[in-house]
Amino acid sequence: MATRLTSRLCTLGNLELEKSREKRIIFALEGVLSTVYSFLVILLASLLLGTVKETIAVLLFAGGLRVFAGGVHASTPTRCALVGGIVFGLLGLGVKYLPRPAGYFTPVTIFLILAAVILAFAPRETRKKKIPPAQRRFLKVWTVLVLLVFFFLLLYFVNNPLLTKALLLGMGWQALTVSPLLKEKGET
Repeated sequence: MATRLTSRLCTLGNLELEKSREKRIIFALEGVLSTVYSFLVILLASLLLGTVKETIAVLLFAGGLRVFAGGVHASTPTRCALVGGIVFGLLGLGVKYLPRPAGYFTPVTIFLILAAVILAFAPRETRKKKIPPAQRRFLKVWTVLVLLVFFFLLLYFVNNPLLTKALLLGMGWQALTVSPLLKEKGET
């Protein structure tokens, strides 16, 4: 689909691209299209479960971390969308129905444990993409900064059950995806 769309855009704009540039455009379009597709599946699942705001909150926290921390990938965009719909639908239900961790100590302790797991394994390389050392340092620094922002958000909103549970569940999912517990297809 991305290949056809790139071809049509080039035809409409009277553009003649070299192969390497065309491949980059196709790659970028595939990323955008699969992200939109995944988001729509997650939104549909949350609509069916009646957890739209809870699911979106978890998605924002998990997605905010995933940009820099990385994580395991599904083998196809369709599988990614389906897994995302199921996982984030369940996480939205968790935000809606699980009790809020009591007081300040419990949420902060859970946060620190999850942050330690994320920092131990992030950024996670994938089977197809190895991370060069300079980029690894950059991603690690940004992961630390995002976690620091999340920590202050947790302290500020600790009495807000929706945000506290969404932040901790989103971090929990992200900790799982960067850890070696989840493996990509073909990994041993």
